[in-house]
Amino acid sequence: MKSSRCALLLVLLFVLHHHASGQSVTHARTEGGKDVILYPDGTWKYAPEAALAKSGSDYVRPTSARAPYKTERGEFVIWYDETKWRISPGHKDDDIGHLSLIGTDGYAMIVSEGLQIPLETLKGIALENAKQAAPDARIASEEMRVVNGKKVLCLIIEGTIQQIPFTYYGYYYGGKQGTIQLITFTGQSLFTKYKKDFTDFLNGLEIKD
Repeated sequence: MKSSRCALLLVLLFVLHHHASGQSVTHARTEGGKDVILYPDGTWKYAPEAALAKSGSDYVRPTSARAPYKTERGEFVIWYDETKWRISPGHKDDDIGHLSLIGTDGYAMIVSEGLQIPLETLKGIALENAKQAAPDARIASEEMRVVNGKKVLCLIIEGTIQQIPFTYYGYYYGGKQGTIQLITFTGQSLFTKYKKDFTDFLNGLEIKD
C-alpha cells in the first residue's frame, strides 16, 4: 500500500528531524496528524489522547451478505450483498478493490496488506490519505466497534473535493492478520440516505483468527 508506506516514512522523518536538530521539543505533530512527545535524549512516545467512544452493541454480518471478497493481502474476507454491490470491472490492483452501490452514487474501497500497522498509526494514515484528495479533511466521528467478534476502529471523515463535500465512512484494523481499510464514501448530502447500506457492507468484514 504505497500511500500508507509513504505516510509512515513521513512520521519517521518528522521524528528524526527534531532529534537531529538538538532542540528540546516536548510536543509535536506527525504528518499523519498524530500528537507525539519528544524528549531531549532522542526518545519519543505518542501523546495521551481521550479514550475512543465504544458502541453499545456488537455488529454482525447481515444475512443477505453471501458473496465473498477475499483480499489479496492479509487474512480478510468481506461478505457483501451482490444484489446491491458490484465490483468495478477493470479497476482493481493487487491490494485495492473498488465497488459501487448499484444504481446510486455510493462507493466502497478495500485497501489491504500483510503488514501489521497499529490502529493509532492507521488512524493518522487514514486522515493523511483523505487529505491527499481533500485538503480540508477532518475526522467527524470515531469509535471502537466489535464487528463479527473483532475490534475495529470506525471513522467518519468529511472533506471537500473540487468544491464537492464528501463523507468517508470506514472500518480500520491492524493486527496479526494484516491491515485493512474498508471505506465507503459518497457526497455529504447523500450520506444519510446510504448510511444503512454502507453499514451493512462494512459489517461484512470477517477477520480470520
